[in-house]
Amino acid sequence: MVDSLVSTVVKKLTTTIPDQVALFVDVTSDIKKLSSAFTFIRAVLEDAESQRCANNRLVKIWLEKVKDVAYDVDDIVDEWSTEAHRPQAPDEGDGSCFSFLGTCFFSYVTLFNHFKFRCEIGWRIKKVRGRLDSIEREITGLGLIVHSGEREGMDSEVRQGEMRERETSSLIDEPLIVGRDGEKKLVVDLLVGGSSGEVNVPLVISIVGMGGVGKTTLAQLTYNDEKVKGHFHMRMWVYVSQDFDVKRITESIIKSVDTEFRGENLNLDQLQNKLREMLRNKIFLLVLDDIWSEDSGKWNKLKIPFQTGGAGSRIIITTRSEKVAMAMGRAHIHKLAVLSYDDCWLLFYRSALKHRSTEERSELEGIGRQIVNKLGGLPLPAATIGSAMCSKSTREEWELVLGDEIWNSGDVLGGILPALLLSYRDLPPVLKQCFSYFSIFPKGFRIEKDMMVRLWVAQGFIGSDTSSNVEEIGGLYFEDLRRRSLLQDAKLDRAKNVLKCKMHDLVHDLAQSVSGSDFSLVQIGKQPSLNFNNVHHSFFVHDETVNEADEVAYILATLYKAHKLRTLFLDSRISMVPRMSFHHWRRLRALDLSYTSIKKLSPTVGHLKHLRFLDLSRTGIEELPEEVCNCLNLQTLRLNHCWKLKKLPGGMKKMIKLRHLEFENSDDLRYLPQGIGRLTSLRTLSKFIFGGGREGCKCGELKRLNHLQGSLLITGLDKYRSRDEAREAELNKKQHLHTLSLGYMREGDELLDEDQAKRMEDVLEFLQPHTNLKELKIELYRGSKLPKWIEDPVFSHLVRMTLSCCWECIQLPGFGKLPSLKYLEIDCMVEVRKVGIEFSGVDNNDGSGCVVSFPKLETLVFNDMSKWEEWELRGGVGEVMPSLLQLEVKWCPKLKELPTNLPPLLQELTLQISNEGMLSSGGTLPVLPNLKHLIIWRNDELKSFPCGWLGQFKALETLEIHRCWQLESLPDEELQQLTMLQELIIQYCPLLKERYGYEGEDRHKIAQIPDKIIC
Repeated sequence: MVDSLVSTVVKKLTTTIPDQVALFVDVTSDIKKLSSAFTFIRAVLEDAESQRCANNRLVKIWLEKVKDVAYDVDDIVDEWSTEAHRPQAPDEGDGSCFSFLGTCFFSYVTLFNHFKFRCEIGWRIKKVRGRLDSIEREITGLGLIVHSGEREGMDSEVRQGEMRERETSSLIDEPLIVGRDGEKKLVVDLLVGGSSGEVNVPLVISIVGMGGVGKTTLAQLTYNDEKVKGHFHMRMWVYVSQDFDVKRITESIIKSVDTEFRGENLNLDQLQNKLREMLRNKIFLLVLDDIWSEDSGKWNKLKIPFQTGGAGSRIIITTRSEKVAMAMGRAHIHKLAVLSYDDCWLLFYRSALKHRSTEERSELEGIGRQIVNKLGGLPLPAATIGSAMCSKSTREEWELVLGDEIWNSGDVLGGILPALLLSYRDLPPVLKQCFSYFSIFPKGFRIEKDMMVRLWVAQGFIGSDTSSNVEEIGGLYFEDLRRRSLLQDAKLDRAKNVLKCKMHDLVHDLAQSVSGSDFSLVQIGKQPSLNFNNVHHSFFVHDETVNEADEVAYILATLYKAHKLRTLFLDSRISMVPRMSFHHWRRLRALDLSYTSIKKLSPTVGHLKHLRFLDLSRTGIEELPEEVCNCLNLQTLRLNHCWKLKKLPGGMKKMIKLRHLEFENSDDLRYLPQGIGRLTSLRTLSKFIFGGGREGCKCGELKRLNHLQGSLLITGLDKYRSRDEAREAELNKKQHLHTLSLGYMREGDELLDEDQAKRMEDVLEFLQPHTNLKELKIELYRGSKLPKWIEDPVFSHLVRMTLSCCWECIQLPGFGKLPSLKYLEIDCMVEVRKVGIEFSGVDNNDGSGCVVSFPKLETLVFNDMSKWEEWELRGGVGEVMPSLLQLEVKWCPKLKELPTNLPPLLQELTLQISNEGMLSSGGTLPVLPNLKHLIIWRNDELKSFPCGWLGQFKALETLEIHRCWQLESLPDEELQQLTMLQELIIQYCPLLKERYGYEGEDRHKIAQIPDKIIC
């Protein structure tokens, strides 16, 4: 970690400090000597790190000195760079004499300040050089060995190339789980077994085993088993760890079911009552992962709401201690043993040897088997060391790992597993620095990939501030750590990109050990174990036993000792944020106050000249002080879910280094300030709001923001006056945008006159995006027709399309022409009466046009089409929707029937209609032999299903019927024919409930269906 920091400082010393310093003070020689001293120190750092791992106390102290000086030099260089890029003149005046004199005076003051600043910089450089000379002299006395510098050549460019090569070759796959089939079957049988004879509801199943043996993995395997998912009405997963806070855990259980729940103002009694009602009569599965507390009193308090659950409910806990399992009361305890040698070898082999040639495997297998012998059957070390060995190609490199003294060390960094430490030592310096940063977060913390990358950039771990691809490089670093099994439990988005990851507790212990005194996870109310004078990164964790006043006093008292702090995070559960003056923490580069109760940010934030990351999401902030615009180095500003936020500072145009400006779901923000177009470094902009009068930005300010990437919402399009204004936005040049939403402000339901509608159509026509676009949404559009470009096959990357509340449109575009479209949703287009051949992309009635209509479409949704009566599904000379798997038709009361030629591959059909309509006995219904899921929603007049219709669905696995008040019965004989049917759900159908409920007279007619929910 120190190696990477020193490397960064050397690079900055030789490239960032300009020669002009020498014009004012003679420090040129000092800069050269600083660079030379750091270069020599770097040559012994590899040996110093090895001795630190072996608990050499003197070397640890020496490394702390090196790190402290390196941080100080980094700050000096950063301040110089900031001053060099500071605006040199005020905004243009009115051309008057007074304005001219003002400019001259400003220039004189600026020149004087620059001279004074450079003198101060020179003095600080001389002072720090003296400290570094002293550190350099200590090397001989410590006996540190100079290394050849082979690893020094692994600079960032080489690392980028190496990781790109790995990414494309898939050399290091996520290790597969082995050797747990028997345990999985045992636990699954306990979960889905009968509930008769059980004394307690729910039954607790405890998985007990040492750290790294795979307890969480086994719990995940069973939790996601298809049989388990089908058996329980609801499943919940909560990570507990060492903090058994009953209120927090209860709240987390509720959020596991209701992701939108916000319960910060509820006390424990209110939370438990809510949970009690949520679980009432529901068969549930709850996993409490990684419990440490042996306090049975806390467990008894936590489990009170569970008693309302249905018979057959289960709780799984994972723990390292059998005493913890016993504290749970009556429970089945499953002691998880280590893997057999063969299974451990297989896990190692898949990571380290599987993708090698036969010759390589033959040469290295013997050494690999000896390494596996040292792993003790633990899967986590097998995966991590296997991933590390994947990058070692020679027999000599493998033998070095096998012969490393760490294997025989009895006390390595406080008991860290040797295999994990070897995996860390195998990391190049830059990845060591990135890995150590994870230690600032509590155990079990789910870490956003994008946020972590931006924090790395903020700390200077990746490239320079001006590098155009630092986020891409950081993403590769993150993926490299994940592929080395140092990160796990990845959460993916629709495109299978990693959104969040977690770190195993043992790996987290490793990160904390190697980070030394640099990082501090502070439990409020407890005496810090570190000297805060040397702490650079800190996360304050809430303790429910400490009252608000004491909490505030503790935070302030601790922070005032940490004058070198570079990162500050406050736990979201801290109820009262102290009023902080930032004078004392001028070195801060990352400040996260998200989820806290802060309502006003101190103007002293403007003194944080190093600040690069500021997160105020989900707070009560109404506006930011203008002084925040003095944070000229700020790269990331997050204001998501700030419901009270009214406006952004007018001086934001000065923040030219800003790369990410986020304010998702901050809906009270009505405009962006003028000058936003000057922020040409922006990569992320949640929303571009057109309007705001004199203070608001103009549409032309989008023109220069060509680095925008990811998602962008543009609102206020109805305020565009002409097509020329729309053309100025130059959306067709935003090639890195993948998701675009175009929205209009809804101002009543009055009809537009002809000129207004034509202007709106012209504006949308000239807002054509770049053809790299993947997702498009248009909502609240009031024109009568959609632009031609929306159906152009040139949009070959477009996979998702949503049209919502386009009230005046009478015809759907030819979406069938789009070659890659997978998801299409048409919502609230109330004037559409017929969906005809034009929808399929057919140009003429003779069938000419695209060969295959909707070739990739998998999901099609029609919702709230109140006048839609007819649907003609016909394409050109080829098929129509050959890939369609899911169809939803909801709130389309006048639609007479579904097309009889619906694609035969269709697997899920949802119908939500207010009358019998297409389900009447006289209607023509499609034949769907592959349908697996059928959902009937809210049919107020349906009394019975058409004869023979339900029985045709031989592949049906799930049947759901909701709010069909008049439906009297199910076709019993046809249900008997559905041999694949596994689940029947009937909700709010009183006549069916009376007939097929627990005491219904026809309950026996559905006895063959395994899972039934009737309520």
